[in-house]
Amino acid sequence: MKLISLGLTAACLFVGSASADELKIIGVSVSKLNRANLCGALGGGDQTPSITIKHTKGTGSISVSMADHLSDGRTIDHGSTSISADPSGTTRVNYSFRAPCNLRTAQGLRSAYYVTAASGGSTKTVLWSRYP
Repeated sequence: MKLISLGLTAACLFVGSASADELKIIGVSVSKLNRANLCGALGGGDQTPSITIKHTKGTGSISVSMADHLSDGRTIDHGSTSISADPSGTTRVNYSFRAPCNLRTAQGLRSAYYVTAASGGSTKTVLWSRYP
């Protein structure tokens, strides 16, 4: 009986420590959209925005994606990546997402660019910018 009890205690400790390592996304900040971020066809420099993710301290993987939600209801994927979280609780993203390149604004098409960070069951999505 003691052996079973000890085994259950060890299993509970193992499960407890696994869930303690799970990251929770607290917030996502993205630098302001400027001309340098736009695609070359719009006179920009295809520069990736600075993205900082705040999360609980620990290690793990964070998925980061960017999408353009167009005013006509379509969504255009601008890329995604998986990065290792910085144990400090602040992780900076270094990934070349596709640059904003809405060439149909003259026809009234508007863009809203969103960045999403996810880890385990924790997700945060923020609006980067609208164009134009």
